[in-house]
Amino acid sequence: MPYLDHAGCTLPSKIQLEEIAKLQSQLTLANPHSHHATAIKTQQVVNSARLRILRYFNTTADDYFVVFTNNTTHGLKIVAENFNFGQKTRDGLVNEISSVLKGGCSNFAYFHDSHHSVVGLRHVVNGKINSISCIDEEDLLENEISEVENSLFGFTAMSNFCGKKYDLENLEDYSYFFDIGWSVCIDAAGLVSTSPLNLSRYRPDFVAFAFYKMFGYPTGIGALLVRKDSAHLIEKISFAGGTVQSVDDTSLFFILRDFERAFEEGTLNYYGIAQLQKGFEEIERCGGITSIQKLTHTLRTKTFEMLKSKRHPNGRNVVEIYSQSDIAEGPDKQGSIVSFNLKRPDGGYYGYTEVEKMCAIFGIELRTGCFCNIGACKKYLGITSEMISENMSKGKRCGDEIDLINGRPTGAVRVSFGRTSTEQDIEALEQMIDTCFVASEGTLFKHSKTLRIEQYSPVIVNLFSFPIKSVGSEGKNRYDLTARGFKFDREFLIVRDDVTLNLKMHPELCRLTAIIVADDKLHIQTYDQNDNLVIPMSLSLTETDSKVVCKKTIATLDCGDKVGKWLENALDMPNCRLLRVAEESKKNFVNDSPFLVINEASVYMLSRHISKFFP
Repeated sequence: MPYLDHAGCTLPSKIQLEEIAKLQSQLTLANPHSHHATAIKTQQVVNSARLRILRYFNTTADDYFVVFTNNTTHGLKIVAENFNFGQKTRDGLVNEISSVLKGGCSNFAYFHDSHHSVVGLRHVVNGKINSISCIDEEDLLENEISEVENSLFGFTAMSNFCGKKYDLENLEDYSYFFDIGWSVCIDAAGLVSTSPLNLSRYRPDFVAFAFYKMFGYPTGIGALLVRKDSAHLIEKISFAGGTVQSVDDTSLFFILRDFERAFEEGTLNYYGIAQLQKGFEEIERCGGITSIQKLTHTLRTKTFEMLKSKRHPNGRNVVEIYSQSDIAEGPDKQGSIVSFNLKRPDGGYYGYTEVEKMCAIFGIELRTGCFCNIGACKKYLGITSEMISENMSKGKRCGDEIDLINGRPTGAVRVSFGRTSTEQDIEALEQMIDTCFVASEGTLFKHSKTLRIEQYSPVIVNLFSFPIKSVGSEGKNRYDLTARGFKFDREFLIVRDDVTLNLKMHPELCRLTAIIVADDKLHIQTYDQNDNLVIPMSLSLTETDSKVVCKKTIATLDCGDKVGKWLENALDMPNCRLLRVAEESKKNFVNDSPFLVINEASVYMLSRHISKFFP
């Protein structure tokens, strides 16, 4: 399956997972806060991991601390929550965002093109600062910057929207910026997945990232690297388990442990930390991070050029690419991401939700939306703050499927590459676009006049109800209607290991058909009609845990071991169960709407198209 969402999370290799499994079976660890032999060994594993991380980023324990975190966001928040902004000079909260950097003391700033985890820090620090600024990179180089004190800049290393790298190769050009009082916290989550970061050269005050972006596994572990001569900039004012040398419960007295342990609250995920070594070994198997950067940048460039070349028969572009440049930049300026929208022959847009659904049919996995980066989304899509408010009033929410408002896209399609990516992934993407979104000569015609819906008199020729979700059925000319739709429609579903099966992910379901006979029997049959199962609708069922289906929590009943065994044989899948909606439930397993109307001509056209590939 073509996987093109490495910016969301890269994938662990089979060898990597096998080695992790072997390690887990042989390794016994314990809480490092204890003092017995296994606990001491665990602490050694943790300390060895710190050194391995520093070596990977070309620095040492003489220069940087390594604080283990849950993820990048956690690391960024540690800095924001504990940063010493000094004594602010203005009362109250900051209620306006400046478009220029302010001078003086106690300031916070970030780029427009920043992940929400960086932007959200403004609400963590508000109340401790005098100003909040949101700027472009060019403002650092072109505008005169006033001196500041006790001020923090959230610096995006690479855009997670378009892959633009924010000049880490030339970070020395900003040296004057750092010398006049700004402390810099780098969000390196996007960068480190496919690019090197040399901390012996750049030496920022703080660097936050997550290991799943680099290795794919383990998840739930990140790191905050703190330059030792900047450690005084963050002051821990609270404590938790494992972070103190001494504390008194009846006074406010406490003394924190050494720097790293003071910020690592509670017990570390020490088994996950032990697995990091296998991730570093995986990078080495791939030739090192420089080789990975070369591979992914080459794939990104080929995708960029392929998308640019797409034209409709009338000469209009098929793809609108969102990039820092119209040309393919080198790996020092561009990461392994391409974001775009697809356009119709008349210049209008296809919604990104439609594109994503077509990708699912082709087995392509990618990301759509604004990718938790509203600043970049506004910049590249031409969205204004006023439009955001207007779109909200029309029901738009992050993560929903409202992809076009007033004909304009509310987000984009993003493809991103990792160390396991291949040219075949690009070919699959191109095939999907050519098949579904590039017009053919025959589809470009103009109506002599506008067609009105009143001119049509549609006739319903067949009705389909699907007793088992994602399993085929037979048409009828009538069904009883209930408050949930057609009677018995999607009242059952098949799960495997407690995960709902659907046709998109499990095409094996095409082997089955299911119908309700005389309102009292569920009849399931294999496609070759060699085997069938009849289940009385009055069968006594066992109550199970509620299932979340299509974002709805639905009470279910289990149809029993005999039915489960039959499904396992029919689908050639272990651990299958058939569940039914509990009688008292007011819901069934329908997605958003109980009905779908399909034009007969569309079915015939699709059938002809499929027959070209499968005659």
